[in-house]
Amino acid sequence: MIERLIENWLDKATERSFQVPFCHMLCANGYTVVHLSRHCGMEMGKDVLAIHPDGTPCAYQLKSTKDGKISLKQWRAEISRQVLDLVVGKIIHPSIDGSKHARAYLVTNGELEEEVIRAIDDMNRGFFDSGQTHLRLRTIVKGELFKMVKDLQTDFWPSELTDVKTLLQLFLESGRGILPKEKLAALFEATFPLAQRKSDKLPSKAECARILASGALLCSVAISSFSNQNNYVAEIEGWTLYIAYLLALVERWNLPLRLWRNEFEIATKSMYNSLSNLCDELKGRKHFVEGNPLVDAPLYRVRLTWLIALMSVYALWRRNEEKPKNEVDDFIRNFCLENKSKLNLWGEAAIPQFLAFYWYFQKIDATLSPDRLLSGLISAICQLNKPRSDKEGEKQFLANPYYEAVDILPHILRISDEPLQDTFRGSSYALEGLVHLFVRRNWKQTIRLLWPDITRLKFEMFEPENNSDFYRWRNQKGTHKTILPKHRQEWKELRTLASESNGKCIPSSIKNYPVLLLLFLCVYPHRINSETLRWLDTKLMKI
Repeated sequence: MIERLIENWLDKATERSFQVPFCHMLCANGYTVVHLSRHCGMEMGKDVLAIHPDGTPCAYQLKSTKDGKISLKQWRAEISRQVLDLVVGKIIHPSIDGSKHARAYLVTNGELEEEVIRAIDDMNRGFFDSGQTHLRLRTIVKGELFKMVKDLQTDFWPSELTDVKTLLQLFLESGRGILPKEKLAALFEATFPLAQRKSDKLPSKAECARILASGALLCSVAISSFSNQNNYVAEIEGWTLYIAYLLALVERWNLPLRLWRNEFEIATKSMYNSLSNLCDELKGRKHFVEGNPLVDAPLYRVRLTWLIALMSVYALWRRNEEKPKNEVDDFIRNFCLENKSKLNLWGEAAIPQFLAFYWYFQKIDATLSPDRLLSGLISAICQLNKPRSDKEGEKQFLANPYYEAVDILPHILRISDEPLQDTFRGSSYALEGLVHLFVRRNWKQTIRLLWPDITRLKFEMFEPENNSDFYRWRNQKGTHKTILPKHRQEWKELRTLASESNGKCIPSSIKNYPVLLLLFLCVYPHRINSETLRWLDTKLMKI
């Protein structure tokens, strides 16, 4: 069943959707991947750049097929000029020794027509006859790709019926909707050895490397329908989940950096490329409605909130990597500022999205507007989740961060068949952290006015039992804490609490990547707590 599924995936794959798993296949064979193309107009025929274990640079051009074969017509019209540049052109990249000539590969998920095979042979013979024996185009076709994929399968791949069913359900998604994150997380739970029994033994280093590459392949297959539809938001969420479980494995078994660096960097590059592609898509959109405007109306502002958050993350990422400022930064700035009035606080799961914009907002607006956004969040939480009498009911509420938009919107819109069993009165998971951020801005008088409403709510938080569990979608073991804020709080004491930024609850494996942690919180909003927000605020303010 799994083999047939992989073969079907290869047949349907586009260049974009099999690029990342191909990179992980190279890593599993000892290569170091240094570049992944965004598949835009500037790729110049080089989709992947890698370094062979012997130090030789390698350049790969990926091509998908419509009918299972690359035809002579496609070769002449589209491919021949690209691969000629691939073979004879010099690779310019800071990680590659320019004095060494690169091996050139054409990689396809299909086969080559006989005429194409002859054309490639004629090209190689021409190089040989002219004395340029170092020039040659090599090929990797479907059968070789399929073997590389099979070699990546481990004993941890889905074997139970329920896991195989989940993989099939993800694979058969239309790809145009929302990524079912819980299902993808369930696959990773079945794939990554994260059990906490004392009898569990450390997997060998070779086995861990195979598991990480295999998990990336599994992720690619699971989200392939979304990749084929250029659903960049779903891709970003999918690779964020993969990185989370990669880091969970790192924390669980204390893996050295050299064992997981390549897989981590490929996944983060893929996410960065998806953010860049999403930005390009938004540039070309006249509006952000999906489908029927009447049906889409309840989701429109929810979608815009997520898009503003992702563009804010992208802008902060660019700043953190000190990218030269250009028209991309201008577009992101205008997009966020023009649409900020449409931000929608549909639940506490949206608060990391608001905060992503808030931290970016502070970079581009020196007025008091960013802090007004923060005080507005605090006030909204206090009003929506304040304790109510039974007569008042819950006409308005802010669901806790364990509820995603797809779960809670039917209840907010009063179209759900079943009543909501949970209650959110008198509590909040995000309020304490937001208050601490506001105190850091020294808004003493505003906090004084808000404090009576703040103290009517309990501060909730969940602490996983182990560092590795921080990255897992759901945990059975951990401590749920409820903190009752003091009715009278000394400003000096509150300032001391708010200034702490050690981030003890944050695993060390992600502390070098604050922007990635922000994106992680947007995908895992139930991991939000005051300690994490204080640490993030300290780091992001330095970008």
